[in-house]
Amino acid sequence: MLPAEEAAATAALTVSEVGVHFGGVAALTDVSLRVLPGTVTGLIGPNGAGKTTLFNVISGLQSPDRGSVHLFDNDVTTMKPHRRARLGLARTFQRLELFGSLTAGENVQVGLESAVKWWEWRRLGRSFPRKRRAALPDDAGVGDRESGGPGSVAVATSDRLLEGVGLAGLGRQQASAMSTGLARMVELARALAIAPKLLLLDEPGSGLDEAESQALADLLVRLAAGGMAVLLVEHDMELVMGICDYIYVLDFGDIIAAGTPEEIRSDPMVQAAYLGVMPEGGTLVGHGVPGREAVRAGEAELQRIAAASGRDGPPGGAPGFEPGGGR
Repeated sequence: MLPAEEAAATAALTVSEVGVHFGGVAALTDVSLRVLPGTVTGLIGPNGAGKTTLFNVISGLQSPDRGSVHLFDNDVTTMKPHRRARLGLARTFQRLELFGSLTAGENVQVGLESAVKWWEWRRLGRSFPRKRRAALPDDAGVGDRESGGPGSVAVATSDRLLEGVGLAGLGRQQASAMSTGLARMVELARALAIAPKLLLLDEPGSGLDEAESQALADLLVRLAAGGMAVLLVEHDMELVMGICDYIYVLDFGDIIAAGTPEEIRSDPMVQAAYLGVMPEGGTLVGHGVPGREAVRAGEAELQRIAAASGRDGPPGGAPGFEPGGGR
């Protein structure tokens, strides 16, 4: 459980008893969770558990059949995605959603433009001298490069954001020519362009090597230390266990466990199904955390145990649930 003082804090995100059906299939069943400012919260589970569907509900791309979503004190359950973004919600996607024909810097500038109204750019333009400098050969396509103009403000800001995610000097590289790992960092920089209060990351570690994963972990810890709330979907258990303050385990649309990394490691169902019992040949890495290949292999065991468990809902005491509450 969260400490009492954290449990009483205002959550950046509160999801309450959300349900989603696609035809006769229940993708989410009365899912509830909370994400506090200044924390990294993990959401783990096998493929098809409903993690991306939950992200779509939170960000406004999928309407729930029941339940509610709150950003801080705002009920955003029926709110359009762009309005949620203006309240401070940003996300990345499991499948890369960059503009391949644009450069890395231009992709980030798209995020900046969504955060700054057109009339504010005009006001910025009046505040700077309109002196042109000679165009450089590699300036093509970067945008308004007038010295001191609003375009140069956007370029400088996008460069700083790219530098912050470890991509210094790559602002003019074509997005379609970048590796998956680098492209995911561009997508993260674009999400950070709106200065979000809540950041949803859908498998950001996919396609990253060990060094890039460590750099991502360090960045997310720094963002949380600055007060941002981060909700992370990830299959890399080493990454999740290393940086998350609290973890929810989702399976077949249900929250089957919730707690600190230590509590998740020791939870009998999660330990047997997802973290501890591995098929022959599966390996664990550091502190009882399975390697990526072992996690993938263990998903079959999770499916078997989940089907036979007859469980109903999340454990008592998980954030967002009243003790003795039930569904």
